[in-house]
Amino acid sequence: MYFKLSIKNVRKSFKDYTLYFLTLTFGVCIFYIFNSIEAQKAMMNISQSESQMMQTLTQLMEVISVFVSFVLGFLIVYANNFLIRRRKKEIGIYMTLGMGKGKVARLLVAESLIIGIFSLGAGLLAGVFISQGLSIITAKLFEVDMTGYRFIFSLGAFLKTIIYFGVIFLIVMVASTISISKFKLIDLINAEKQNEKQRLKSPVITVILFILSIVCIGTAYGQVLKNGIMNFDRKLLIEIILGSIGTFLFFASLSGFFLKLVQSNKNLYFKGLNAFILRQINSRINTAHISMSLISLMLFWTIGILSTGMGMTNALNSVEINTVPYDVSLILDGGGSIEEKLKEYDFNLYDYTDKFAEFSLYDYKDEAINKEKVLKRVVEYLPEGVNIHSLGSKLFMLKLSEFNKLMELQGKDEVSLSQNQLAIFSDYTYETPELKEALSKFIEMKYSLTIAEKEYEVYPKLLEDKVITSPGNQVFLALVVPDKMLESSKTFQTILSFNCKGDSKAMQRKFEDDVYGLLEKYRGIKADFKIKGITKEAMRAMEVGAKAIISFVGIYLGIIFLITSAAILALQQLSEAADNRHRYKILQKVGADDSLIKSALFKQIAIYFMLPLALACVHSIVGIKVANDIIRDGGQLNAIGNIIITAILITIVYGAYFLATYFSSKRIILKSK
Repeated sequence: MYFKLSIKNVRKSFKDYTLYFLTLTFGVCIFYIFNSIEAQKAMMNISQSESQMMQTLTQLMEVISVFVSFVLGFLIVYANNFLIRRRKKEIGIYMTLGMGKGKVARLLVAESLIIGIFSLGAGLLAGVFISQGLSIITAKLFEVDMTGYRFIFSLGAFLKTIIYFGVIFLIVMVASTISISKFKLIDLINAEKQNEKQRLKSPVITVILFILSIVCIGTAYGQVLKNGIMNFDRKLLIEIILGSIGTFLFFASLSGFFLKLVQSNKNLYFKGLNAFILRQINSRINTAHISMSLISLMLFWTIGILSTGMGMTNALNSVEINTVPYDVSLILDGGGSIEEKLKEYDFNLYDYTDKFAEFSLYDYKDEAINKEKVLKRVVEYLPEGVNIHSLGSKLFMLKLSEFNKLMELQGKDEVSLSQNQLAIFSDYTYETPELKEALSKFIEMKYSLTIAEKEYEVYPKLLEDKVITSPGNQVFLALVVPDKMLESSKTFQTILSFNCKGDSKAMQRKFEDDVYGLLEKYRGIKADFKIKGITKEAMRAMEVGAKAIISFVGIYLGIIFLITSAAILALQQLSEAADNRHRYKILQKVGADDSLIKSALFKQIAIYFMLPLALACVHSIVGIKVANDIIRDGGQLNAIGNIIITAILITIVYGAYFLATYFSSKRIILKSK
């Protein structure tokens, strides 16, 4: 009986459930898509490094999916409560006819179950097919051969989606039962006639709260512009708290403040149905200011994630060129020859290359040089706020002969120094233009450096070619000196680099596989096997993996936040339309025609949708500026292009929900006429 009645109710209210159904379907679809990444490895011929990055991406998606499930769970519970509220009168009629609260709860649970099963099935079906497109995007990011492509179905993602959403719908059913148990029959019958309770009535209080909100938000803006967002410390935490409190106070005060502000302009307030529109908006904001605050913050994160995430991938592209001078670099802390060390483990470098170069970074003897003094002298032209400790304050020495071997391996000109001459070297200059400018100015001034009571002229050219293939900068500052100077110096690190012979990519993959095999062979047997290194292909895999992580996480969270925000606003307005249908009937009776009512409804929904988005955009201006300043230090940035793409996406999704809400509300309001 209950199941048949539930089916009948779902069919009857299909148009009312459309937004809810589509939102759930889309949530399920997105959830499956981004959890199916692990299965895509099956069709890709990838290296050890690429496999590790795929594993990292998969694990990160699993963690984020837990958070996403909470967001979607909140959306589903919230939406279900609004749908129950809309049907209060119907529930009251059931109870008047003798149906107990328990039976009513079972009826609603059955309806939720039906909607849940259909949305879960539709979402999974769509996710399985759309995820094939993500497979192609992933393959292109990792630059792998697609000839082995086949249709991918992720059983793990399929089961995980069913389990997660099954738990969510179980919570929804419990919440529905609890909600029904609290209803009173008199309140259900008169649900449409009840007015919203206004929590803030005093205009003075609303004005004070509004001023406090502006102060909190303004203070947060000022601090974040001053301190940045690189370090998650107490300052950043205070800025986040101030911004959040300011946002909540803004919407808490907006209903009374905004209404009084418009009422002061009589011509505007009494024009058309503006008085009715503003009263409706005032009532809704007054009771929903918490949800509007959360929506505004979610939209802010959506705009920030989508617009800056793409900028970060562009920055990674520009930095890559300067970080891979060789196919392979191996590093050994302390002294000793890497070539000889590898021979001890029956590992022959000539199986992979015809030529290699080995060099050392030396710590010059302490009694002969005041490192701190030399560092300060060399970088004295750094602008205010940039100091040697923020960049790295280690001073190394390099032998001239070894440096020239590295340049020869790169096909570049050698450096010639006299016995009383040294050169300044740094590989930080590509990402830190302030350092390059400071070092160049120092060299132009033709200063000399005193080391071990001997004065050395500075070579007239700054040396900045990368000497190590690595994922980051290695040498903040070094002096390239004649070999004789370093005869009694201590070796800090030894580095060996080479380019592979034959097919470079294939040989690098073979080298990686052989090194992994070597590690497994001697793990726990020879503890002194401490050689570490990286290949150009591994660097590419890391860069591609970082791009994939930033892109996928940004899109995943951005879309979920955007859909959740728009869906909550839509459901609130649909519930508002149902609750206030009798008010619109009164307007019709006093002479308001359909065009006036449609216009009033359109304005009301537009203002309600635009308020949280407008504040989110203001927050985003500051947030994007701070983020882009950081990204710009790492590479070129097309901020305008990123913002335009984000704006188009938000316009499409947010606009679609707005239009769907307007047309559904219009149908609810005018269907009885």
